[in-house]
Amino acid sequence: MDNLYQKYCHNCGSVIDKQAEICPKCGVRQSNPPKSSTNINVNLNQRWLITIVLCGFLGVFGAHRFYTNHILSGILQLITFGGLGIWWIVDFIFILIGEFKDKEGNYIKM
Repeated sequence: MDNLYQKYCHNCGSVIDKQAEICPKCGVRQSNPPKSSTNINVNLNQRWLITIVLCGFLGVFGAHRFYTNHILSGILQLITFGGLGIWWIVDFIFILIGEFKDKEGNYIKM
């Protein structure tokens, strides 16, 4: 599946079709996504780890923004070198404290 057509299950964290109403793995209805998830899942932890590593090493080029599907802001970070480092540091802190969101509005947490 392409990133444009997928999302994460709010219960088990499995990658599912973006239009799926019920997760095929756990059977939980997806119609009302929670603002933040309290379930810890290996897939979500891996996603957080990848995001923080990309931000740490390639953040001035917006790599973490591209990974989380924020293409326009990724391009802006790329041409401004992470907002001269300030925007990159703010993103790094937000990722660390679990307040960074992907394009779909899902928090990327450890």
